Amino acid sequence: MQVYVGSMIEVEGYRIERLSAETWSAFAALVERQSGLFTSCWCTNFHCHPDPPERKEIGNRAFKERLVRDGRAHAALVFDGDEAIAWAQYGSIDELPNIHHRKE
Repeated sequence: MQVYVGSMIEVEGYRIERLSAETWSAFAALVERQSGLFTSCWCTNFHCHPDPPERKEIGNRAFKERLVRDGRAHAALVFDGDEAIAWAQYGSIDELPNIHHRKE
């Protein structure tokens, strides 16, 4: 059964929320449990074409957080209680110019 409450969805005991400034700490904890995802990239690669100097200056984690806080990175987080256990990034080609499987 699905239950919709504002921007949150509950499915079979799991809660799905959007990645935002409010859910950043749960997302960061998930990524840190995974050693920063794929060699500590924090999934910034898809946002980088061309690679902005800002990412190299402040690092992947801070760059991803800035994108999230500025509304330039989108993802759905799956929660088990208060812990984020999974996530899926999504966005337009403009937001993710380096996405590998875009429509030509």
